[in-house]
Parts: sequence; structure tokens; C-alpha cells
Amino acid sequence: MKKDITVIITLYKTPLKRLKDLNQYKNYKVIIFAQEANKHYQNIIKKNSLINFRYYFSKDNIGLPKATNYLISKVKTKYFLFTQADILINEKSIQYLKNSFKYKDDIIFTGPSFKNKREKGFKIKSILNAACMLCDTNKTKKIGFFDEDFFLYWEDVFLMRKISRSKFKMLLCKNAIAKHSSGASTVNNSKVQFVRNLNFKYGEYLYDFKIKKFRFIKLVRQLLQSIFYFILSSLSLNKNFAIKNIAYTFGIIKFIIYYLRK
Repeated sequence: MKKDITVIITLYKTPLKRLKDLNQYKNYKVIIFAQEANKHYQNIIKKNSLINFRYYFSKDNIGLPKATNYLISKVKTKYFLFTQADILINEKSIQYLKNSFKYKDDIIFTGPSFKNKREKGFKIKSILNAACMLCDTNKTKKIGFFDEDFFLYWEDVFLMRKISRSKFKMLLCKNAIAKHSSGASTVNNSKVQFVRNLNFKYGEYLYDFKIKKFRFIKLVRQLLQSIFYFILSSLSLNKNFAIKNIAYTFGIIKFIIYYLRK
């Protein structure tokens, strides 16, 4: 068992194939948070993987930022690997990520390359692919991880912005490689599409608001546009486009509610 790294993963309607992929972490401490789940879901994870894990869940979908921050609060090891169920990374690459913290004392996150070819060297970055990062636990708890006003999208962009403006640095470790089957960590159905599109649009306006680039005219224009396209796509029986635009509409309304409460 690797004693100084904890793997943290949030699950939401995760396909069984991805649960089996969790076996890549069988030699690490693992903490899982399952959304829209119950205590019995951990038995499904046990049946489809070989990992030893601590399990937390919520009956509702509380959002990736809240679930992740909760998991981080439970980490006791020096490092934690923030990752997703659709990430493939081997122990050799994780070890490379850990070793890369020796590069500089102010490193807070190290991330793998998502190229197929392993290369040598490191590079200080202002943005990392947040789908998979090895994090210094104490530094992360000091500065904070995700902003919980976000729900599913844009929280990583806002985090990168915060870190790039702090005293800490992020490092790309080129000899650590990972693969990301983007979007494959969750089943793909109409409900999931709706939730994703709604929170993408909500997150877009929330991000603009937090960095003081929010424009009211843009909100009005996109709100009217999404309503128009929803009606048009409904009449033409274009289901996916209709779902996307009605989700955008509700995402903008969700932001308006947030804005008014502020």
C-alpha cells in the first residue's frame, strides 16, 4: 500500500466498466464520494473492483466542487490524487508526479501529459488539465480547492486562475502520462445531457461574474436566443438540440437567481 498518496474520486451514475478501471488504484488509499446514491452502492463498487476504499454518498447531486472539497477534508496523507473515473494512469506515472514535487518547493499541483508519448522534463504552467492532478495536501488546504458556488463546469478554470495568482506553482510532468475518455465517467442519457448543459451555461456566467467581466446584454441576448432555438428545435423534432437549449435557458435562469441573491 502506498502510504503517502490518497486517491479521491467523485462518482455520478458511473458505468460498470469505469468501476472496474478503479483497479488501477488498488495499491493506494482511496476515498469515494457517490452522488445520487445510497449506502448500498458501495457494494456495487466492491463487486466490480479490487480496491479498498472509504465511502461517502449523498442522495442528491450536490455538485463536483462540494463533493471534492468534502473528500479533501478527509485526506490525511501528504499528497492526494484528484482524478475521475474515466482517467487511466498507471503507478509509474503517479510516482513520476510525486517525484516532480522535488523540482521546486512552491509546487502545489503536478499534472501528467495526455499525449501518447512519454517525454522528459517539467514545465511550469498557468493551466493544468484538472481531470487528473497530484496535489500537495497541506498547501491545498491552506489556499482552498474548488469554489462551491460552481456545480460541474468552470470550477477548474477558476481554480487555475486562483493558483496562477498565488505564490504557488503548477507543474506539468512530461514523463507522466494519462488517458482521458472525456465524458465517459457518467452514463449518457437525456437527464445527464440536461444537467451538463445547464451547469455549463450557469458556470460560464458565474465565472464571468467572479472575474468581473459579466455583461448583462450578453445574458439577455443568449437567454432569448436559447428560448428561440428551443422552440425551433422542438418544432423540427431535433431532441438533442432542444435539450441543449432548454438546459441553457435554465442555466441562465439559475445564474440570475444567484445574481439576485447576491
